[in-house]
Amino acid sequence: MWLPNLTDVTWLTDVLARHSGTLGLPGDVAAVELLDGRLTHPFRPASQRCRGWATYLVIADGAEPVRLYVKGFPDGTAARAVWQQDRATRGAGRCTYLHELDLVVWRFPEDPRLPTLPALVAPQQVVRLIPPAVRELLGSSPGEMRTTVVRYQPEASATLRLEVDGDGAPAVFAKHLADGTAPIASRHQALWSRSNLPPELRIAEPLAADPVREVLWTRGVPGRPVTEAVDPAQLPDATVSVGPMLAALHASAVPVRGRVDVDGLLAEAHSKATKLSRAHPAVGPAVNDLVAAATRRRAEAGPERLCTLHGDFHLAQLVWSEQGPVLVDLDSMTHGPPEVDLAEFLAELALRDLPRGIARGVASELLSSYSSASGTEIDAALLETCADVEFLNRCYRHLRRHSPGWQSDLAAALGRHAEMRSLLRP
Repeated sequence: MWLPNLTDVTWLTDVLARHSGTLGLPGDVAAVELLDGRLTHPFRPASQRCRGWATYLVIADGAEPVRLYVKGFPDGTAARAVWQQDRATRGAGRCTYLHELDLVVWRFPEDPRLPTLPALVAPQQVVRLIPPAVRELLGSSPGEMRTTVVRYQPEASATLRLEVDGDGAPAVFAKHLADGTAPIASRHQALWSRSNLPPELRIAEPLAADPVREVLWTRGVPGRPVTEAVDPAQLPDATVSVGPMLAALHASAVPVRGRVDVDGLLAEAHSKATKLSRAHPAVGPAVNDLVAAATRRRAEAGPERLCTLHGDFHLAQLVWSEQGPVLVDLDSMTHGPPEVDLAEFLAELALRDLPRGIARGVASELLSSYSSASGTEIDAALLETCADVEFLNRCYRHLRRHSPGWQSDLAAALGRHAEMRSLLRP
């Protein structure tokens, strides 16, 4: 099949309408919403090495919405092998093979690498999985439990919010990981258990880890994401403690594996720039100039300092509480220079639809307060290098998603590079 079709809502709506009975959809398809989608080898979608997937929300007449995970292959041999493997390991009826389209479809919560997911989303079943520490916090009976899917990444992870009915009732988060929970649980607990954890480093409390079912349990933060809870005009004031929070995390010296190598990041950026130029030649000069400038700045940087990194630091990782922002999602903690976390935050900030003055206020406060709290100067050349690399990474996602109009979306994102660079000075 032509794999970019996976993120074409019109195309897939027609497929679902024709195969609704085979897929077990509860009625005629009324609406289809693309949630996410990715291609491997997106710059050569006709390659036999290419694979693709997409997640959709399907609304059928008179029925609850259905979430589908659709995986596509360039030929029937590859698709059939995946379908047969799934049947052999998980039993019949767990997925549907549309052989004429080279598609394999799972109906949520079925997932080939997240075996505990069906039990986690079912209130009557999840109560049997809850560890003692979580059960003590919730104090729930099976009829009172509610589960909400917060995030789902096929064959990688699923995050669910569990709570009991009633105003002010506590909530917990369950995160099911395909690649194991032990290292993440160990790092999170080590950070939480530090006797000298500074007050400005507010993180979600780890409750338990289930290495058999590969589920992490954390206490829910009583609040909403900062981006939803705070009016955009108030963001600079609401995020004044983020710099000291990040400085405290960097100074925590939590034992973690792995290290971010800036030269490795640059090599990856060169590769992505080549792929973007090949897939959409019109952006070639812009992306190649960006990488060339980042490479020159890298040569001007001083020695890299190593610290404990969040690894995926951006505005959406902050939840608003009465005490201020709380940092969540510590799955990607690693070692590396502090400029990596700062660059991730600023590149993501620049691509948000915020008024320029608001983004500038948040960025300026972050850099100045971080430098003050950490007692060290930020390496400007290294920050610019890392920010350019992260900016390119985020623009590259338009190519990987390959949804209709991705070229114009990519060009629009690249057009904000100067705005991003303006955020890098306190």
